[in-house]
Amino acid sequence: MKNFVAAALLIVWTTRPSLADQDDPCANYGRVLAYSRTSDAATATLILREPKTGAEIEMKVPRNFVGIYGNLTDGPQCQLAFELMWPQMTAGGLAKEDQKRTRDRMMGDFPVWRSLTIDVVVERKPSAHWFVPNEYCFRRGNSRELKGRPFELRALDDGFGWGSHRQIDGTYRNMKELLPYPLNEANHFYFLSEDNSQMISVWCSKGAPRCQLHDNFAGFLTTTFFNAEDLADWKTYRDAVRQFLAAHTVRVTPPKRPIESGFHSDRKAPFGVCMRELGAIVGADTLREMGVD
Repeated sequence: MKNFVAAALLIVWTTRPSLADQDDPCANYGRVLAYSRTSDAATATLILREPKTGAEIEMKVPRNFVGIYGNLTDGPQCQLAFELMWPQMTAGGLAKEDQKRTRDRMMGDFPVWRSLTIDVVVERKPSAHWFVPNEYCFRRGNSRELKGRPFELRALDDGFGWGSHRQIDGTYRNMKELLPYPLNEANHFYFLSEDNSQMISVWCSKGAPRCQLHDNFAGFLTTTFFNAEDLADWKTYRDAVRQFLAAHTVRVTPPKRPIESGFHSDRKAPFGVCMRELGAIVGADTLREMGVD
């Protein structure tokens, strides 16, 4: 009996969260996901910290802007998630569920739902200016690149097969035939055409066509979810989200510690050649760190 009690106490002691875990908003991620949407328009003060770089942002946002992932309590957050009605950039929490989507898009012979909201997620992950060029050069060396640059984006073939969709007559058609260009050619895009210190990537799903636009805000990784039919207007989504985040941010602590790339390549290797092509975005210091300058 004494041994049983001792074992039970040991389990309780070892499973009890430490003080450090209690201060970590991501320690109990299940609790973070347990939040729900609200129509409450009271202002919430949300803080996001990136422990690796020391970056921090503080936002004041009405609670009804908050998406399913939480942020209903003030203070440090595991991530910031907002649901916005497009294009007004108003709170999605104010709208009823039947006002947030419409069944007006055809896939084959069937009308399917189209979302009337966009979702914006700011993650507790660092985002450096060379992250997307590094990813792009890695993919370019391992995938077949298309010649065209639709919508000022360069497309890469993802190399995966397309699923089939059943029609009314019982036959099956390839999803590639049912989705509009450029989804019938590729679904991963990289922004290369503007003279800009940052480079973004866009990834579009094949099933329920939604796109994810990966950007960065104040050193944090941001993702904007929007309809694939609007891929041509990706720049409008990017700019609107940047303006929304900036308008509700009351304090910014820039990154204090740089992130090391951890990648090394010969300048003559495909990866090194690609990174030097994007040297204006990657930066001379990062190129030297990677050994390609």
